[in-house]
Amino acid sequence: MDAKKTGLFICLLRKQKGMTQAELAGRIGVTDKAVSRWETGKGFPDISLLPPLAEALGTSVTELLAGEPMSTEERAERSDSAALEALRYARSMGWNTAAVLLGVAGVFLLLMPLFMAGRTWGLRLAGLGLLALAMAVRRVRLPRLPRPDRGRLLSPAAARIGTAVCLGAALVLELLPYGAVLNFGRIAEDGTIGTFQETYSYFSLMPFGYANFFPLLTGVLTVVLLLLSLLQAVRPRPRRGSRLFVLDILTAVLSVMPWVVFGVDYVSGVGVGITAALLLAAVCLALANREKTAKNSEKEVDFPKSS
Repeated sequence: MDAKKTGLFICLLRKQKGMTQAELAGRIGVTDKAVSRWETGKGFPDISLLPPLAEALGTSVTELLAGEPMSTEERAERSDSAALEALRYARSMGWNTAAVLLGVAGVFLLLMPLFMAGRTWGLRLAGLGLLALAMAVRRVRLPRLPRPDRGRLLSPAAARIGTAVCLGAALVLELLPYGAVLNFGRIAEDGTIGTFQETYSYFSLMPFGYANFFPLLTGVLTVVLLLLSLLQAVRPRPRRGSRLFVLDILTAVLSVMPWVVFGVDYVSGVGVGITAALLLAAVCLALANREKTAKNSEKEVDFPKSS
């Protein structure tokens, strides 16, 4: 599937129908800017928009995905592969989003030493590591999608509920005053210098004031994730599920950054539990998204075709 080829095909069919971009956009419920992005190859219609778009243009979904007109026999032969290509494209967009988020996090870590005193080599290494990971994710090539005829570990609904439960558990742990760690120095009566440790809630501003920004960022993102996961459980949407997965992974990465940047002295049992809950939520999201992908693949083959 070639976004530019499909875009040119959409533009050609639209002009043959004598429609402007605004008129076509109005018929399928999008903006004219979205149509412009499709026609220039800078974007691709959402899978849910393909049937009404094909109907408006007087073509079939398979022809839209292929970017060229086909005979009836060719449409029958290529319907399965075209649907799978559409799903691969959607997955690749998810990986591109992940690469952007990792890159932003890497740049953030590289800039943090400008506002901190003391040893900042850990931050610099972590930032470079995230940038390298972003480049690797950007170049990843996805394997072929398996046939959706395997047994299920969890139903989509159960997986979405599991996601909300795991995120709720993570939020409860973050509210407890034991997750975020700070180490302070003190001078004993005999003049020796020692250290003592204090723990805080992830929503406390004390760690933030000592340049340990990660707990608060993790807590805020967990709240956002929980709200979106509840919305996903009530009104599931494939694209939202993919974005939730990427955001959850980013939150899990932020939750371990105090250990990476400041050392194992900043590890707490509650913090480990928070990271584990976030990773379990990612597993549930992956299961829910996998089942939704399989359903979309089956539906895509049976899309009504317009002549």
